[in-house]
Amino acid sequence: MTGSLLDRVGGADWDCRYCLGALLALSVAVVSVVYGLTHSDIVTALGGLLFVPTAILLAGIGLTGGTGRRDAEATESL
Repeated sequence: MTGSLLDRVGGADWDCRYCLGALLALSVAVVSVVYGLTHSDIVTALGGLLFVPTAILLAGIGLTGGTGRRDAEATESL
């Protein structure tokens, strides 16, 4: 399982627009969780966890960006 996942990530056609968004969402999540825990603010810490599914979805879209149709191909068929 782990080997195939690492092979997929290593050989993926990266779409940097989505990976950049995933990195930004993950960094916001980490910063807000750390801030919430260090300042004893549980609401901020839990609110930061809401960004984690967004980061996972954006990373998944970015990793599979080469398998779907591109925008130019989609508008060309109209």
